[in-house]
Amino acid sequence: MSGFLLDTNTLSEMTRDAPDPRVIAFFVGRVDLWIPAIVLHELEFGIQLLPAGRRRERLRRVLADIIGEHEERILPLERDAAERAAELRARAQQAGRVVDVGDALVAGTASVHALTIATRNVGDFAGLGVDVLNPWERP
Repeated sequence: MSGFLLDTNTLSEMTRDAPDPRVIAFFVGRVDLWIPAIVLHELEFGIQLLPAGRRRERLRRVLADIIGEHEERILPLERDAAERAAELRARAQQAGRVVDVGDALVAGTASVHALTIATRNVGDFAGLGVDVLNPWERP
């Protein structure tokens, strides 16, 4: 497998009224974008925390459209990815660094599928041995 694993902030950017043009350019025409299930959890969690209303419903529709477009490229949390995430997180902790569970699961998924993580938060994945690209910095 090759391509990019979308972190929460990258996918979330596409739900904005005016997404960053560099992120839009990153998405356009790509068929190599993958979504880890943990990111869907994080986005749905954020939507659930919003008060009922137009904003919440608009975000729910946008997220449903994005999921529909990428349905065949949603990666479940598999055993090997979970084990790899635990290994990466333990190694980081032994080195004195705390890694968020969600970030570790994204990194574990990227690692076992040989994908590059597309994220604005490149520091969250530093030292975990995964490739990272910041779509906000692309020319």
